[in-house]
Amino acid sequence: VIQKSFPDIMVDKNSVNVGFGKAVNQAAGKATGEYLLILNPDTIVQENTISTFVEYLEQHPDAGIIGPKILNADGSLQLACKRSFPTIGVALPKLLGLTALFPNSRWAGKYNLTYLDPDKIHKVDAISGSCMFVRQELFNRLDGFDEQFFMFGEDLDLCYRIKQAGYEIHYFPVTQIVHYQGESVKTAPYDSLNAFYNAMILFSNKHFSRGQSMLMNFTIRLGISIRKAMSILEEWRSLLISIGLDALVVLVAFLIAIPVRFNNFEPILVTRGLVPAVYIFFWLVVGSLFQLYTRYILSYTRAILASVSGFFIAVAFTYFFKQYAFSRLVIILATAIITVLIPGWRVLAHYLMSRGVLKPVKEKHHVLFSRKALVIGTDPESLRIAGNIQKRFDTGLDIVGFCDRKLSLEQDELPNTFLGALTDVRDIIKTHAIREIIFSSSGFTNEEILSIMNKTRDLRLTYRMVPRNQEILLGKSSVEEVGDYCFVNIEYSLFHRLHRISKRLFDILGSVLVLIVFSPLIAIHFIIGSTASKEYWGENGKRFNVSEFKNKSRFLRELLLIWAVLKGKISFVGSSLIDTTNPDPKLICKPGITGLAKVRNVKIVSGENSIMDHYYVQNQSLTLDLEIIMKTLFS
Repeated sequence: VIQKSFPDIMVDKNSVNVGFGKAVNQAAGKATGEYLLILNPDTIVQENTISTFVEYLEQHPDAGIIGPKILNADGSLQLACKRSFPTIGVALPKLLGLTALFPNSRWAGKYNLTYLDPDKIHKVDAISGSCMFVRQELFNRLDGFDEQFFMFGEDLDLCYRIKQAGYEIHYFPVTQIVHYQGESVKTAPYDSLNAFYNAMILFSNKHFSRGQSMLMNFTIRLGISIRKAMSILEEWRSLLISIGLDALVVLVAFLIAIPVRFNNFEPILVTRGLVPAVYIFFWLVVGSLFQLYTRYILSYTRAILASVSGFFIAVAFTYFFKQYAFSRLVIILATAIITVLIPGWRVLAHYLMSRGVLKPVKEKHHVLFSRKALVIGTDPESLRIAGNIQKRFDTGLDIVGFCDRKLSLEQDELPNTFLGALTDVRDIIKTHAIREIIFSSSGFTNEEILSIMNKTRDLRLTYRMVPRNQEILLGKSSVEEVGDYCFVNIEYSLFHRLHRISKRLFDILGSVLVLIVFSPLIAIHFIIGSTASKEYWGENGKRFNVSEFKNKSRFLRELLLIWAVLKGKISFVGSSLIDTTNPDPKLICKPGITGLAKVRNVKIVSGENSIMDHYYVQNQSLTLDLEIIMKTLFS
């Protein structure tokens, strides 16, 4: 791809991963310029960055290497862009986590120099290897990076040797870049963390005295043990919180249900607390069988299934152990409360995560809770990007609208959802609860993008960028495809027999329940109203008729469609309902009362139905159907 798009670039291909330092040395050996720019690929650089670097080094002969201000994907400062050498006094507060607690302390904040003003130039011990600008003669004289460092530490080692050679290292925030990989180390597996600490040990063995190195290595290994213990406690914390909340829900449910039947808490007193302790145990066991306390802690659909399953187990238990069967009413009422609250707190957690109140615990995108996004720019490229995202249901993004520079008189056509000018961007973000901002690099320079990020960095946003004429979305340590779908060797979930059976059972049980609940309303409108038959397209070109109330509200018209669900003509969730006055849409799945088109509020044009249908049949599950139904009801 590089050779095709940039034929003047010299590409040196390796058959194996030789490590960062050795690969840079290979390229430096062939470079002929006066300066070397060492840059990670997952970065966005201002247009004037390199020229600014050159000008500064020419004016400061004592500086051997410089690095810019580096931002994370959320606009926050990436701490590694300025730091000290890891002596014991510097590394210990970092390893113990005291740097995060006391960032402005000169003692605790030495490792990343957090007490220094990030917007001023400083002489520092080291800068980040993600972006370094160094004199080539100096780099070659020092034999480049030490290739013993496979990953991490090679930049620190180079800075140490540059200082020993009599040159200064400068942190240079006059220009800035975005480094999208900056947050990955926070959730890195143990082998990556060990690679980081092993690099520190290698550094200390190489540059410190034997006694100092031994003490340093002991401190680092102690830090590794403490960090691993904290990681384990962090995992257990989520487990204990979810178990505790579920147990509390069951307890509260029985404390509410028992007085309704007995006007007192006699069952609890008579059993010496075994009621509701036994039932708490049952529901927790069922929850664990559904993996609610391991892999699916925040799965609200599994929580619903676990709650209902717990009801049947509780009923069976009371049948065999009469001493605990005080009342069916207590069990039914308690189960109703449990079925609402156990999934309910999980739904609330997802809602708070989508609003940025809680930190996301996983990257899975939900149909029910999407993150509101603002597109910066109204140029054709921005509109194309927004259109592609709106057609995709796996990005978790909901395009709220557009924002651009002050309107020009020549701009005749703007999106219907144009929210305002960039001068009002902060108010727009707050008013519409925006969580993510998407930039098109064709409409704004990188310098302008970084300036906008800097102005809004306190709003806890995620910033994404679409490179020119590409179908990818950069941001939050990931690259996401946002172009059109490709369907090659795809296995469709909906076509599995088990999924078809479970979906049909869900439709039957759900439609029977809805018809029972709303039967008086339906009967009244059958008597006083009138109905008409309407023909729709079904799967594979089939046609079918359904009855609808004439001149009634949308709710009443769709309520009568429940009969069609019960008969199997349509489903609760499926493709769009398209009447036969339109051309055959060639549906590959059964139409539904609701579906992806409704929850995303996307205007369907010719050919786009197939995109939604393919996505749905590929990913269909009871969880997805419930999310679509819930979002339809909420909206």
